[in-house]
Amino acid sequence: MEFSESALAAGKLILAFSAILILLRLRVQLWLAVAAGAAIVALTCGIPVADWPGLLFSVLTRQDFLILCLMIFLILLLSSVQEATGQSRLLVAGLEEHLRSPRLRLVLFPALIGLLPMPGGALFSCPMIKAAAEDMDISERKKALINYWFRHIWELAWPLYPGYVLACSLLGIPLSRLWQLTFPLAPMAFAIGWFFLMRDLKMPPASGRDDGIPGDKPSLGAVLLHALPIAVTLAGAVFFTLIFSAFFPGVPSQLGFSLALLCAVGTSLWQGRKRRRKPLSSLIFTPNTRKILILLYCIFVFKEIISASGLVGSLGHMGTSDLAVVLSFALLPLVGGMLTGIMVGFIGITFPILLGVLRNSPMQEYAAPLVVLGLVAGNIGQLISPVHVCLVVTSEYFSTTVTGMLRTLLIPVLTLFAGGMLWALAVFLVGLKL
Repeated sequence: MEFSESALAAGKLILAFSAILILLRLRVQLWLAVAAGAAIVALTCGIPVADWPGLLFSVLTRQDFLILCLMIFLILLLSSVQEATGQSRLLVAGLEEHLRSPRLRLVLFPALIGLLPMPGGALFSCPMIKAAAEDMDISERKKALINYWFRHIWELAWPLYPGYVLACSLLGIPLSRLWQLTFPLAPMAFAIGWFFLMRDLKMPPASGRDDGIPGDKPSLGAVLLHALPIAVTLAGAVFFTLIFSAFFPGVPSQLGFSLALLCAVGTSLWQGRKRRRKPLSSLIFTPNTRKILILLYCIFVFKEIISASGLVGSLGHMGTSDLAVVLSFALLPLVGGMLTGIMVGFIGITFPILLGVLRNSPMQEYAAPLVVLGLVAGNIGQLISPVHVCLVVTSEYFSTTVTGMLRTLLIPVLTLFAGGMLWALAVFLVGLKL
């Protein structure tokens, strides 16, 4: 009975995701495809139509949704300001004189921004990738993939991510202990991304284009001055988060990122005050901003309906045999990652269920490799999730399709999954414990 309940839940989820992908294949707008997937889940799970308006309205009152919208708005504003003032172009042009490898320049920005645990943070580095690839024969989809992949290489080995902290809290272990089990996954992700996305890029010959930097080779200090808004964001995020945690513990830490972004926007406006030719109003209210905010709303509606449906809980009824436990740690986070598109989402939904299953199983002594397997599986799920905010905003920025990106990501993602399972097996063979 329990297994049939899990199979039925899986069937409903497959139906919803298939509908989303088919609609995207038919070039239906992404927000409509996600909304259709949410409606299918609501209908197949018996959520009364009379309850739908309440669910739709509840998203508009959710604190995490409102803060994310504010962050995304400020990121888009900062990107518009930096593009209008030429700061991104000046920074990339200056780095060309000091960082000789074009490939390294391409991965530097998303990898650096990836250290910020910021939902939708991939959008931050999009204009930098665009500027760095200006003289390279690279498709828009490849630019989007490079930005998306290298933005997420740290996620399973960077203790500042909220999902990482949540996992340690649920497991009852210090951050340092989990890091010892997962740190090899970051260089593994970097190597896989480099092999599949960077290795075959055709690099241009040295160019003599005029990027607006007068004179000879600029000093590194002068170049890095154009990165001041980025530095303000990074330093401000840490500063405001520490201030809030120390003096205002009830204030969400994401507001610290918003304040840091606001300071960065002010810094960029001041630095580029003589080069900006567009009025500020045209940078604030753009069609792209409206489109992405509508997308965010539909994604949160989808998550709200998934939560109300109870499907993830039904998937947990797979039994307590050794094989069932291993499959649970592989499949539940994978599905949770696909449903939520965020690390803290799949951990918050699936890990309480998995740890409950583990407590009633003889596999409890192998918790360390199972946790590694669960984290890898969940990370893979979120990377291929059509509701992952970073995937959505990156595809929109580079005017490419989500389905096209997912197709190209398939082999790198499967390689990362295989590598992660091998590492989990190594943890098992060595006998490491939580």
